[in-house]
Amino acid sequence: MSSLYENEEVRFGNGFPSLIRFFKGDPNKPLVVFFPGWSHLGRISYGFSGCDEKHFLAYWLVKKGYSFLATSYPIDHPVYETVHPEFTLTDWGEMAADIVDQIITENSLKKNVIAINWSASGQVIRPFNVACMKRGIDVPFGLAIEATPGIQVPSDRTKGLKKTLKDMISTKSALYDLFWKELREQSLKNSTEIISRKQYEDHFLGDIPVAITGTDEFFENKRFTEDAIKGLEDKGFFSFSEYPLVAIISGNSNLVPYHPIVDKYTCGFLTTRKIYHDNFVNSQKLGSAVSEQKVNELIPYINSIPDLLSKVVAGNHFLFVGKKGARSVANHLEKFDSEIEKIKTHISGMLS
Repeated sequence: MSSLYENEEVRFGNGFPSLIRFFKGDPNKPLVVFFPGWSHLGRISYGFSGCDEKHFLAYWLVKKGYSFLATSYPIDHPVYETVHPEFTLTDWGEMAADIVDQIITENSLKKNVIAINWSASGQVIRPFNVACMKRGIDVPFGLAIEATPGIQVPSDRTKGLKKTLKDMISTKSALYDLFWKELREQSLKNSTEIISRKQYEDHFLGDIPVAITGTDEFFENKRFTEDAIKGLEDKGFFSFSEYPLVAIISGNSNLVPYHPIVDKYTCGFLTTRKIYHDNFVNSQKLGSAVSEQKVNELIPYINSIPDLLSKVVAGNHFLFVGKKGARSVANHLEKFDSEIEKIKTHISGMLS
């Protein structure tokens, strides 16, 4: 399609289209997969034709040797020939895992993946991991950048969203001005205009499927419906063992303090519950099978993990846009990659 940039393609996974761009790195390192938030294409991770690629995350991760796959979900944008208002979080996970499997096979990569989830794509951390497990793909951890996992989104976050004639959800009147204000702030931090507003709105943004909004609303049988049970199942927030470990990066801007306030211990809750369920509930290991001394060592260590897996990068919701933030995020991901292995080894050793 003429609206595609060089090296982009629309790839189908599980029947749904995704705008992707793949950067090949060291086949012995994990494949890093990027998921965008509300209204965005994966371009937010690698830029646009004629941009300074150093202002985008893909450049710095590829420089570290990681293969990088930017994915997108089907929004209402000219890169796609059709809209998919029925698209759910479960569909998103299956679509992405199917495409990841294709990329791994085609490029002889290891079945070892690190997911980067920005903003609302935190909702797909679990569905993607579940779909990967079915395909024999290991996701040792997900990196949540200012990301909300699959919980009911607070009402202030969905205020002003509007249904469109194509049965999609527009965030334009509610969020585009804020998005641009945040990008302008990132440009100022980097002493340059990273992207123009027209380039950004024309080439990066579009309307989204309703199930991505974090409510209990879906589009089924050509109409909008509310289904709290389906919403709970699609989000799967309490399916602790189905998550990977989750590291987080938050900003420090006062523009939208929601993520810096809540993310660390929301994701920390998921991580500590996962560790408990994996090592005690699923293994049916009784607490009495572990010595009191080991338990007394284990408790403070596990309680410290949310701190070990949390970093702050100067910036706002778009903290990974701009040379300074993009490079910092890449550096932190590399350190988390090493830290996760240490955590798993340490816990395994304490329980052996």
